[in-house]
Amino acid sequence: MKKYIIFNKKNFSYAIFILCLLFFSGCGQEPEPVHNSDPIESVPPQESATETELMDSENDRTLNLIGIYDIFADADEHAAFFGRSDALEKIISFNQILNSQFEFYEIYTQSLESKFYWDMDDSFLDSYNGMPIKNQEINLDGEKCYISRLNSFQVNSKAYQYFFDFIGEGRGFCEDDFVYKSDERIPVILGNDYKAYYTIGDSIELNYLQKDIEYEVIGFFEQGLNIKIVNSVYDIDKYLCTPFFEFDGDVRDDFERTFWSRYYEEKNLGYIKVDITDNLSEEEIIELYRVKIKEIAEELEIPYSVLDMVYNISSEIVSGDE
Repeated sequence: MKKYIIFNKKNFSYAIFILCLLFFSGCGQEPEPVHNSDPIESVPPQESATETELMDSENDRTLNLIGIYDIFADADEHAAFFGRSDALEKIISFNQILNSQFEFYEIYTQSLESKFYWDMDDSFLDSYNGMPIKNQEINLDGEKCYISRLNSFQVNSKAYQYFFDFIGEGRGFCEDDFVYKSDERIPVILGNDYKAYYTIGDSIELNYLQKDIEYEVIGFFEQGLNIKIVNSVYDIDKYLCTPFFEFDGDVRDDFERTFWSRYYEEKNLGYIKVDITDNLSEEEIIELYRVKIKEIAEELEIPYSVLDMVYNISSEIVSGDE
């Protein structure tokens, strides 16, 4: 069935057998990240974790993180930077360094847009001043469209595994889902409330950063999944979740270059995992990271720094009676 919305986890040996099957099928789950105790040293991705570490991370889905942000002075400086022929290559390089030298969690909330008349629950929609953004009539290439903005998260593999890997039906993201394939549908996981409208295998046409993309529903999150970022709580029952891809920078035209430049802008606005230690204040930890990011950014000649606070991000399943 094809539907359109729009743009944009008895015995030990048996468990090991199942994990092996999943791994060799290309959609096995990576172990939870092993956290570094030094707040400034590089943290290469870990290939394995002990059973105790996995159990601990299952019971504690909370991390302290520092946000990355760009420091363009104004729109003109932003436009001038992205008008450079090497801009995309530089922000891709920055992203690769963030992911190789740190535990970097890419988490972003870019809304995906629908182009049909919205008659589903308004709770799925982004809002402005308390009003859902829906059915904004526009004329596109001579066709009438009704634009609505859907709540959604974009995540890299590390962020998905740590905060979002609570699948109630279907499957979650595997490593292969984070590799961009221009000729295939993109996997999407839907919040539990979407089960009233979609089933596994359905197609959803989404507009993301002005690019129409066809997505395939591969799973639904467990009911009651909440993501908390500082004091903001996101009810994932009402959200879509799509993978943040790695991209090789090989673009065909100016439209593609613009799309991937905006895409990597959002990928880079993620979070570095830090450890709060007794001998350093929060301000001193932030300054350590600010110096490190400044060194990397200056070498690449790009304007990035860190936010002036340590973010607490967590996820949990909340039952209906809580």
